[in-house]
Amino acid sequence: MLKWTLVGLAVLVALLLGALLALPLLLDTPAVQAYASQAASHALGRPVKFNALSISALPLPTVKLRGLQVAEDPSFGPGPFVTVTEGRMRIRIRPLLQGRVELADLTLKEPRIHVVEDAAGRLNVSTLGGGAAPAPVGPPRVGTGRPGVAAAGGMLLSRVRIVNGAIDYQKAGAKSAEFTLDAIDVTVTQAAAGEALRVSGSAQGQPGNVKLTIAEGTVSVAPGRAFGDAQLKGTVDVEARDIAPAAALFVPTPSLSGPLKGRLQVSGTAARLTASGAVGFDRLTLSAEQPRCPEPKRRSLALEDVRVPLRYAPPQLESQAVQSKVAKGTVTFRLTVALGPPRVATLRDIAVKGVQLEPVLVNYLCQRNAVTGPLDLTGEATLRLPEPLPTLNGSGRLQIGAGRVIGPDLLNALGQALALTDLVSGVFDGGRRGSRPAAGSPLNFDSITASYTITNGVARTEDLVYQARDLRLTGVGTYGLVDGRTAMDVLVTQGGNRVKARLAGGPGALTIVPTDVRIKEPKDLRKTLDRLLR
Repeated sequence: MLKWTLVGLAVLVALLLGALLALPLLLDTPAVQAYASQAASHALGRPVKFNALSISALPLPTVKLRGLQVAEDPSFGPGPFVTVTEGRMRIRIRPLLQGRVELADLTLKEPRIHVVEDAAGRLNVSTLGGGAAPAPVGPPRVGTGRPGVAAAGGMLLSRVRIVNGAIDYQKAGAKSAEFTLDAIDVTVTQAAAGEALRVSGSAQGQPGNVKLTIAEGTVSVAPGRAFGDAQLKGTVDVEARDIAPAAALFVPTPSLSGPLKGRLQVSGTAARLTASGAVGFDRLTLSAEQPRCPEPKRRSLALEDVRVPLRYAPPQLESQAVQSKVAKGTVTFRLTVALGPPRVATLRDIAVKGVQLEPVLVNYLCQRNAVTGPLDLTGEATLRLPEPLPTLNGSGRLQIGAGRVIGPDLLNALGQALALTDLVSGVFDGGRRGSRPAAGSPLNFDSITASYTITNGVARTEDLVYQARDLRLTGVGTYGLVDGRTAMDVLVTQGGNRVKARLAGGPGALTIVPTDVRIKEPKDLRKTLDRLLR
């Protein structure tokens, strides 16, 4: 009995292998081509065509497509929307033995998807699956040369794999893509018809080689609804060795560089994705060419332990409590970026605590009006990217703790003020004319405070107070954050002595012109100056 059973199995296997080897001859290839094209067109709501179709029997029955194209929605341009170098579809064996062709797994090699956003913010993917194309005929039958009856499960694909794919994104009318996802290797599976699709895989964002790893992703498409209405969920891990190329898209200068890690929870629809999570930098470096600096001209400033909790909901990106350590202090703020155009960034609840100004103003910016000391600041601001300083607007209040005036322009201007005519000349060196503080000698102070407003990159204060031992300076005026020009009326008081002056000019040309000088206690003034200039 066993012998005849084995013989029967051998005959069955031989017949099956023979049927598979004869498959290309038995199938009506033009009918399969028409069926596959019509089925795909109906599913996507776009015309689908391919250059060639072939069928192989081993190792598994497979349909191979070459030069596949999915047409673009005409309202978004001439297209195509998708191009695929090669597609492979596995044929289900059981339906094949019953005389029907049903497709299972699909592998797409080097697909390229062009995502376009129009002026209204609508994406071309939102019109996929609209049912505009004619409904497909039923799956073809083996050897008949004509379509058979429709089968509900004919196009169930239990697995779709994308190999080395790419997605580029651009605005309608733009000449080139703004950014690209490439090296896409993604697997989509579906356990049964009607169930959610499960997605896993990886991709790289360009520019910058930002690696994206997708885990626990799902896609749910309701029957009869466009693909743009599909519900998506998933976890995306984000990692980059250096964020510099990607950051340059938004902020060309200063350049931002450093390794990035983060995790985002993605949800929403294919046409309107949202994301929330956090990204971080152990060390983020700001670098820029500073023409005012001595060599080297390129200067850098390090930000440590940067943490950015994010929420993306089109058309804006939000962040709660961005945190960073800078120059022995901390900086926190809430950020909102309207992705525009224009791209407008809003910073709220800005809180700067204990940031030492020397590494920022002297070593990085080489400010000619620099002071040292710890900075505390609160405020808010708005700006437009990619030119933040000329478009900066905001307000706030600052306080600088004990420090020194070391910027050469400010020191020279103060030297001019302290050597005014015979009045101050007599204070130094027993009345010898022409005497003044040593060039470049720093001036010590106890604190500087001011509230401020910023309009288009020009800061204005009405209540600047510079406090040193036995000396007080108040100021009202403006300072240009872009051109470094100062225009300020100042009042210096020390005991019964008082000097009013106009401080004005740009980098390298700051001057102070006295408008009112009253000296009642020259000895006290000399003692104060000696202490300041130590």
